[in-house]
Amino acid sequence: MKKRVIDNRQWPAKVLAGLILGAIFSLGIMVLIGHVCGSTGNPMTQSAQWLMWLAALLWVICLSLCFLFRTGLGAWLGFGWLACLVWLIDTLLTGFDAAGGS
Repeated sequence: MKKRVIDNRQWPAKVLAGLILGAIFSLGIMVLIGHVCGSTGNPMTQSAQWLMWLAALLWVICLSLCFLFRTGLGAWLGFGWLACLVWLIDTLLTGFDAAGGS
């Protein structure tokens, strides 16, 4: 079996995946945790401040991890899949929450 080496020849595609899809993923995580914590969305509350710092931290982590993918396409597919999964979970949670509150 041939050993594959991680290289950074496609670094612009990897960085763009980390920037764009990493931001979408980290904002989705922020929204999910906000639902669980019961945050009101008022930026002056302590829970909202924690959520904003968490989103920034997750975004930096995504930017760091984007270079571990072998190709730019792999980074786009990996982060895209994660972002879609997070927002699908959010849609399901808010759909059930809205239906139960009526």
